[in-house]
Amino acid sequence: MRWLASLPLLALALPPLAAQPDPAELFEKKLRPLLAAKCQGCHGPAVQMAGLNLATGAGLAPHITAGDPAASPLYRALLYADKVKMPPAGKLPDSDLALFKSWIEQGAAWPAAPPQPTASAATNAEPHWAFAPLANPEPPPVKQQSWVHTPIDRFVLAALEAKGLAPAAPAAKLALLRRVTFDLTGLPPTLPELEAFLADPSPHAYDKVIDRLLASPRYGERWGRHWLDVARLADSTGMDEDNLYPHAWRYRDYVVAAFNQDTPFDRFIHEQLAGDLLPAASPAARARQLTATGFLALGPRALAQQDRLQAVYDIVDEQIDTVSKVFLGLTVSCARCHDHKFDPISTKDYYSLASIFASTRQFRNYGRPGSISFMHYEPLDAAAHARYELHRRQMYSKLLEMEDALSEDLGRETAPLRQKVAAAVEAAWRVLHENASLDDAAARHGLDSKHLAKWVAWGKTAKSTPFANATAATIAEVAAAYAKQYNASATKWDKSLDDWRTRLAKEIAQDRTLPERPKPNAEEHPFFVQTTFNGGPMDVPESPRVRLLRQEWEQWKKALPEEPAMVSAVVDGPSVDQRVFVRGNLYNPGEPVAKAFPAVLAGAHQPAIKQGSGRLELAQWLTSHDNPLTARVLVNRVWLWHFGEALVRTPANWGRKGEPPTNPALLDYLARQFTANGWSLKALHRLILRSNAYRMSTLASPAARGADPGNRLLSRFPRTRLSIEQIRDSFLALDGSLDPAMGGSLLTTVGGKRQKVDADEVTRRTLYLPVRRGSIPPLLATFDFGDATTPGEARARTNVAPQALFIRNSKFVMDRSLGLANRLLTDVALPTDSKRVERAYLLTLTRPPDSTEVDEALSYIAELEKRLAQSATPEPRRTAWQSFCHTLLSSNEFLY
Repeated sequence: MRWLASLPLLALALPPLAAQPDPAELFEKKLRPLLAAKCQGCHGPAVQMAGLNLATGAGLAPHITAGDPAASPLYRALLYADKVKMPPAGKLPDSDLALFKSWIEQGAAWPAAPPQPTASAATNAEPHWAFAPLANPEPPPVKQQSWVHTPIDRFVLAALEAKGLAPAAPAAKLALLRRVTFDLTGLPPTLPELEAFLADPSPHAYDKVIDRLLASPRYGERWGRHWLDVARLADSTGMDEDNLYPHAWRYRDYVVAAFNQDTPFDRFIHEQLAGDLLPAASPAARARQLTATGFLALGPRALAQQDRLQAVYDIVDEQIDTVSKVFLGLTVSCARCHDHKFDPISTKDYYSLASIFASTRQFRNYGRPGSISFMHYEPLDAAAHARYELHRRQMYSKLLEMEDALSEDLGRETAPLRQKVAAAVEAAWRVLHENASLDDAAARHGLDSKHLAKWVAWGKTAKSTPFANATAATIAEVAAAYAKQYNASATKWDKSLDDWRTRLAKEIAQDRTLPERPKPNAEEHPFFVQTTFNGGPMDVPESPRVRLLRQEWEQWKKALPEEPAMVSAVVDGPSVDQRVFVRGNLYNPGEPVAKAFPAVLAGAHQPAIKQGSGRLELAQWLTSHDNPLTARVLVNRVWLWHFGEALVRTPANWGRKGEPPTNPALLDYLARQFTANGWSLKALHRLILRSNAYRMSTLASPAARGADPGNRLLSRFPRTRLSIEQIRDSFLALDGSLDPAMGGSLLTTVGGKRQKVDADEVTRRTLYLPVRRGSIPPLLATFDFGDATTPGEARARTNVAPQALFIRNSKFVMDRSLGLANRLLTDVALPTDSKRVERAYLLTLTRPPDSTEVDEALSYIAELEKRLAQSATPEPRRTAWQSFCHTLLSSNEFLY
């Protein structure tokens, strides 16, 4: 590399490879159910008002202009933009409108009609390779025996030799160290690690590096992030309210720890799907297992959905979609409204799974009508939480007792006073304007002198009011008007307090958000507020009984312990007797279904799930020898995360619309080895990383590139850009500012409000940055992080201008470049600038520069320092070195 020519070519290197959602899947999963639920009751096969049938593409076509929502009469009707407004009962939510808009923009494709419900796709399907039992292939013979280091090499080499090709040469020693270190830890190798590897001439030097990296806690952070993509983890619900998941970080930390501990992957699956149902050897084990079920609990949720049944089954659908894609590589949720169009998954299969997740508790409370639903959390220490809840109930019981006593006292004390408001106003006017004595006026109007004195004090402040402008002839009428106004306001106030107390008691019992006590409205009821509160004439002091109850309430509140640690988790709810929802309509139940697994995989005759949700049985079936998919799907993901491309290049779709494996025998061999080694991920890593297939150079011969342009035969190691986590974390590591702390949450609360986290100011690993589904941090979004709403099939790989502009211009990168420059300039072990240039290359690119690169770097630094000094730039030497370091960090050689 010539660093002077290394300006960022990020935006030019490769064409965009952003993953686009499958339009057919989008239509079947989202739009067809929406049409069925919201439109086809009036415009469907049975009823066709205005001659419109929205159950067919032909019926809809005249009302859609493909690619142009604004010109589509149907979309304009949904927007309520014209005279015709649909549906007439009320405008669709913005999320539904956005779905219609996106569909029309993509061409408004209407897939072929689905199979009839009576034609079971599961029984009429042709055999498909993914559903066949795992084969047990022997590593094939090869000609170039010397290239084989592990059995993986035989499978790769045999495929190459069949095409008359040879594998690429081995990667250079330092290039391999950089590759495997970034791969397993997400960080560049340190200088001591680099020096130790170079100094070790033994044939096992590389194996020792693998063992060291797998034992590093940074391994769990790197590979845990891979899994969190699949688990679509985020710190908020997304969708309508985008409420925060305050405990999401616990699931993230669980995943990191599971990878570091090499938890057997079958156990890892069991804990995530049914950790609450597994026996626990200790309270700590129970807490870990509960936390693991965050896999199901932390998906996107529409908390403001007012149709609570719809809200539940939308979550059920999302969980089916996640579980089936993650562990089976199948789009099972496409069968929500009809048998799957492409794969042997029937609606009965779908609702058999739905029965399992519908029997799982999804919400703590549905909330009042018009409000949001409440998410379900589980305590990590059940006994401590029981004590907390008991204290909390007793505390609020005391609050209700105090409020009831206050209401009784106020009613008793204020009733006679309210009857004499007119007399009090008139008497106060007589004292102020006719110089009547306080006692005489009180006696004349049947008032207490002390009470009248308060009214007189009020009257002195009532300037420019009807009271101040009254005369002897009009004061009686004015006083009567004041009394009428007061009592009307008082009636409203009493009702607001009564309603509040009723609602308060109900919300306390339901464990929902408590309503705030009503506050008097001085603008709407000025006379009432002036005279009733803050020592006004109608202000009644607290009785000794209320004062004592208030003190007790304050004591209970002060003694309330901090809420014990909670976690986003699922537990079993009431068992649901599920039926097929015809055409996906919740309110059109069809035949009953039992809890079961897809018949094409588990068979038509399965043991009955007689109690509980069935999540544990689902987890056990997923990891059983009878299921051919789970192990295959998982090793395929591991291969993807090591090589940048999977053996099955559609990792979340192994159905007929997905791609077949590039090397089927290798796929089944890896799956067999994975399960035989106790589902150990670290054992699988060692098998892959020790292979010569992994240790190849990225440079291939012209013949290999011509015959294998897509590298499906693995004729060379794929060249890929670092992920945003690797880029950002490396910048922090290289300038010495990376905070190595692990776990915990960066979300803080001040005054009850969550504080925004500035990614530029945080020096923790990128893994720990909070992610809100409704607002992905711009840094992550720029570098293809994804949307955290669906299981990540694979990160998109775009190369666009904003990425290069960020690397070149952001304050974060400039600060890191300055930090690296300071590190080089202050290191006493680097006596010359030549040594500093060499060190910069080793740290950033994991290789020493050649003599030409050193000369060019020194010339650039010297010339820039001279120009900066002439322009009176402060610290020209430091700034020149910062520019040099920035160029290295911006180079394609660093980023790829």
